[in-house]
Amino acid sequence: MNDRCDVAILGAGFGGALLALILRRRGLSVTLIEKGRPRFAIGESSTPLANLYLEQIAQAFDLPELLPLTKYGRWKAAHPELPVGKKRGFTFFWHRPGRAWTPRLDGHPAYLLVAASPHDAIADTHWYRPAFDAHLTALALRADVRYLEPAMPVAAEVEASGVHLRIETPGGPCTLDARFVVDATGPAAWLARHLGHHPESHSYLPERVAIFSHFRNVARADAWLDDWRDRWPYRPDDAAVHHLLEEGWAWVLHFDHGITSAGLSLQADRLPARDPDTCWRHVLARYPSLQALFARATPLYPLRMVPERPSLFRKLAGPGWAMLPSGAGILDPLLSTGNPLTLLGVWRLAKLLLRYQAMPPADALLDYRRRTLHELEQTARLLGALWRVLDRPDRFAQFSKLYFAAASFRETRIRLGKETGIPGFLLTDHADFCRVQDRLLSAAAQGNLPEPAEVYAALEPFDVAGLCTDRDGFYPARAEDVLNACHRIPASPEEVWAGLQRSGFLAAEPV
Repeated sequence: MNDRCDVAILGAGFGGALLALILRRRGLSVTLIEKGRPRFAIGESSTPLANLYLEQIAQAFDLPELLPLTKYGRWKAAHPELPVGKKRGFTFFWHRPGRAWTPRLDGHPAYLLVAASPHDAIADTHWYRPAFDAHLTALALRADVRYLEPAMPVAAEVEASGVHLRIETPGGPCTLDARFVVDATGPAAWLARHLGHHPESHSYLPERVAIFSHFRNVARADAWLDDWRDRWPYRPDDAAVHHLLEEGWAWVLHFDHGITSAGLSLQADRLPARDPDTCWRHVLARYPSLQALFARATPLYPLRMVPERPSLFRKLAGPGWAMLPSGAGILDPLLSTGNPLTLLGVWRLAKLLLRYQAMPPADALLDYRRRTLHELEQTARLLGALWRVLDRPDRFAQFSKLYFAAASFRETRIRLGKETGIPGFLLTDHADFCRVQDRLLSAAAQGNLPEPAEVYAALEPFDVAGLCTDRDGFYPARAEDVLNACHRIPASPEEVWAGLQRSGFLAAEPV
């Protein structure tokens, strides 16, 4: 069989399926190629920026069916059948080997809670990827995207004039001619590797190994902070929960249907064993309070052990093809940066492919490549600095505020309609912020950690969330912080107030 389409997309994860939906609804013919489901995928935690990008994509491309997926309250009301987890912010707990968790370490809080929303209705979400990806694929099929599954590309000839793919299916081999092909295969990066491109190692981040599964009966750590319940910005486990250890960190993401995604991200040179079960047991045994959370937990399937070598494809686009950021850069999920970066890639490629009828010129693809590389590089540098201070609560809290300040500043400007076009990730397109961050991260990379006062002085012009105020580890999402910082946005108090009302920040909707 020989077939034709405007765009072929390899991989029906959320990025590939979403891009297929957008392009088809705007008139391009699309073939979506998937090797097979069901599958487990990490990268489940959205952020306010991810939700805002998804909301803007829905509005820009007239896809109202995406809007319920952008807030926890809307999601629960519109899709009670679709598993989801509530994410009110980022929670961090610091542990020491052989000791039960204690609320203070070396005179500093052994916890950090940074809220992303003031109430549950507009909270962010954890995406249960098997269901979430399948839902977006179903939307694409409903829009008349052609779908091949199971199907594996085995050869590709890519030129500016078009693409020729050979694909293996259960019914036999077939060929597909397209004007453009998108590699949405994630870390597999099938097309890029097939074309002879290879990733470069990242010097900013350590080589790691991820060990993970989905579990039932994982306990919550809320009780650890019971003595400060009146100061909680949210229930501590209603978040992306990070347990920071000497050899790496653990994540815990709770879904509403009783399943918990959990895993370890460990430095490769500090692995206690070479098989996942022994490694998992050994690490948990070193940290009694973390082990207690998993005392009754049972995995839904065997633990997986995946090497994670930080890398970057510098050749991520060219005549006739492009990669999504999810495959172009392998970083670290510490701050849930993967999903918003992928959504930006989807948004940018959708605009290019629609504007140029699936044949974008070389200069447009070069600009896509440049922007994507810059964002991946800047994100890697920040994550690398956090890895260097992973087991130091005071220093980690300071450096993490580079992320939280940039994210909240950008989120606020988007909500107030102050951004035009597709915004850069965090503040990677803001010259003043990049200059400040570069100076701090360069010093940290050389082992010269800036003093706290220097970090806070750098953050102050961008702080719209009260991050420069010492709040003893608890940072709520408060309207007064945004109003007090309106001159930094810049916006009038009236504009800020109206924006907070529009976004649902001020009044809780029923969940």
